[in-house]
Amino acid sequence: MFRFLALLFPMFLLIGCVTAVPSQSEIDALKKEVSKLQIKFAAMEAKQVEVYSKYEENLVNTDIASASIQELYKKTSKLSQDLKDLEVVVKNQKSDNSKNVMQVPSKMYEGAYNEFLVGKYEVAIIDFKSFLKQYKDHDLADQAQYYISEALYSQQKYSEAFEEYKKIEENYPDSNLIPSARLKMALCLELLNRKNDAVIILQTILTDYPKTAEAFTAKEKIKIYTNDKSK
Repeated sequence: MFRFLALLFPMFLLIGCVTAVPSQSEIDALKKEVSKLQIKFAAMEAKQVEVYSKYEENLVNTDIASASIQELYKKTSKLSQDLKDLEVVVKNQKSDNSKNVMQVPSKMYEGAYNEFLVGKYEVAIIDFKSFLKQYKDHDLADQAQYYISEALYSQQKYSEAFEEYKKIEENYPDSNLIPSARLKMALCLELLNRKNDAVIILQTILTDYPKTAEAFTAKEKIKIYTNDKSK
């Protein structure tokens, strides 16, 4: 499995360095990679019961197994995110009507995203907020909001990050980033020593998004919190 994960690194480095708009064939290739990763992830999730049973028999450390699965999920999500970003850019560039106008928001988003990737979080936040101020209804708006939150989280500004993650569900109720945002809200609360509040949010993930990878992580987190209280 770790060899499989290692094979992914060149792919993600390539995506992070791309500056030119990819061709449709390149996007189709990315779609295939996403599909393969999702199949792999589903197979790993299917082994959860076996992992837990071995854990009860002290044959395996469930934290190590969970970390491996979550690492694959993070890479799958990242690739899916990049794919969505690229598809929007290509769609806008291919538009015959108001082509130059359509390119503007995508370029703004791309610039902010590149700042985020190299760790220029303060600049990225300013640029993402500028993007949202002008294009709050754009297809990339929920992602811009998510990266504002991520930038604050990376700076360990957990209270501010929590409020920004919350805006994703408030402003974009149909976003597929809501489970991820809720999970990061819970992590913010944990780091702010508000574990009881974190558990409440984790429980909503299990209730509202039970089949997501975030639900798997939420279940593991709740278990850890419960064990900590019992000590």
